[in-house]
Amino acid sequence: MSRIGHNVPLEGFEHVTKMLKESAGKDGVISRDDAEKLGKTLRKDGRGTEAYAAGKVFRMVDKFEDAPGARVTGSDLDQARGFVENELLESADVNHNGYSQAELKTMPATGRALVEIGLKLRADSDEGGGRIAHRVPEAGLQHTAQMLKGAAGDDKITSRDDREALIGNLYREGRGTEALAASYFFNFIDARDHESGARVTPSDIDRAVEVAGERLLKNKDVNRNGYSQSEVDRFSTSAKAFLEVGKLIDAGIIKPD
Repeated sequence: MSRIGHNVPLEGFEHVTKMLKESAGKDGVISRDDAEKLGKTLRKDGRGTEAYAAGKVFRMVDKFEDAPGARVTGSDLDQARGFVENELLESADVNHNGYSQAELKTMPATGRALVEIGLKLRADSDEGGGRIAHRVPEAGLQHTAQMLKGAAGDDKITSRDDREALIGNLYREGRGTEALAASYFFNFIDARDHESGARVTPSDIDRAVEVAGERLLKNKDVNRNGYSQSEVDRFSTSAKAFLEVGKLIDAGIIKPD
């Protein structure tokens, strides 16, 4: 991937603040409950990075507005744009010519999440709609499975502690959608093998991939001709997360191992 322009994360920021503004009550004030409800809705749709960024941006503004009676409004979010640009984004661009991959790694997690969102928005605008090929969510499922395998220790067993460490690392890199998919899929596997002392092995993950690919994905495609929007709307939260990860892969935002 070539250098990423300054406008990419700013477009991500505008997208996040637009969602927060739309979550406000009739008085135009965004409460903590409003922000939490938005996060839950986004996570239910598999949009983990957007949920992560929305929560971070809201809390950042709320922190500056925490005096008694303080209110988080749309104008407060607009005023935060300069802080985000200067403190989270600009410092990573050493030569002021766009962000290289090395420079992205120096960016705070919230900034990196905004980069992912901005890139995804551009990729979505280029898609043009239409049915979604089976390979897209399947690629997301396979990538999620590989992340869980890679999180295992020397014994090749992925424990619940390994899962938590993986998710924590992903969030620290601003990769909320992948973190969400990994959490959902591990829980899916764990629920199928939940006896005391049960162990999530590579073969357990492989079997779960087969089951999830059929039950959570292909079975939703009634005519076997790709997923329509109405079919995607009937996806489970896990399937939606796989789809979102797959879209990131398809757009070149995620590079699978």
